[in-house]
Amino acid sequence: MIRQALHRVTSPTTHVDDISWRVGIFALERLRSDPESWLSPNVLWAEYFCWCGAKDVQPLPAANFLEKFDEAAVSLGARKFRAGDTVGYARIAFRPAS
Repeated sequence: MIRQALHRVTSPTTHVDDISWRVGIFALERLRSDPESWLSPNVLWAEYFCWCGAKDVQPLPAANFLEKFDEAAVSLGARKFRAGDTVGYARIAFRPAS
C-alpha cells in the first residue's frame, strides 16, 4: 500500500537532471511507519545526505529535499507538526540498517 501511494513521488520525470523523485525512493528504503516515533527535518536530511553518498548520487539541497519529503510523508502516514520551536514528522522512524 505504501509503495503504491509513493509511486507519484518515486517516478522519474521527463527531465533527466530532475533528481527530486529520489526522495520517494529514499523514503521507501529508509523509513517505516511508527505511531510512537517522530523525526526532525535536520535528522531526515542528514540521513538522506548519507543515503545519497552511499548511492553515489547528488543530494538535493535541504530546502528542496524537505519540500519533496512533505509529499512522501503523507504517503507514509506521517504528520508534520510544530510544537513551539520544534518542527518534526510524527509517526515515522528509520528502518533498521540491513
